[in-house]
Amino acid sequence: MVQDRHSKALDAELIADPDERAKREARNGLRQFDTVVEMIDYWLQPERPFKLRLSAILHLQRVALDGISAYAGNFRPAGIKIGGSKHDPVGAHLVAEEVERFCDYVNENWNKSAIHLAAYALWRLNWIHPFTDGNGRTARAVSYLILCVRLGVTVYQAGTRSRNKLQPTRAPTIEH
Repeated sequence: MVQDRHSKALDAELIADPDERAKREARNGLRQFDTVVEMIDYWLQPERPFKLRLSAILHLQRVALDGISAYAGNFRPAGIKIGGSKHDPVGAHLVAEEVERFCDYVNENWNKSAIHLAAYALWRLNWIHPFTDGNGRTARAVSYLILCVRLGVTVYQAGTRSRNKLQPTRAPTIEH
């Protein structure tokens, strides 16, 4: 009897201790929020019309998974299954194209309501499921970014521990 021999790469576990991983996830969550606030402030400058880019999405995911996943800031390299769901996300070879299509939709439909665009972002990124981990965190961050920029509001940073108080600024334009 001949056995097929093949190797199977294992994911590198960067943090094995569950408590340490939880602490790192919490710290990264605050850093991701602060990054979103910085992005909002950047895009609300009058000379900077908003344009959602793939690089911004990858950056937000990198911040959320820094030190936790070897794939932080990168699209998943293979297929993925979502436990408890019947949804089968797109193949890994289609992820970049689907995320580009998502960005195009947001940019080309900037005239739609903030709620529509934010809800679309949350649904579409989770539907694509572009990452090995951090899909929900990244989708929520992108959704919040779009909501605030489209409404023309900013928030206080998480580190200030003050209330997240909306401050109207301006309604931004979109770059075409």
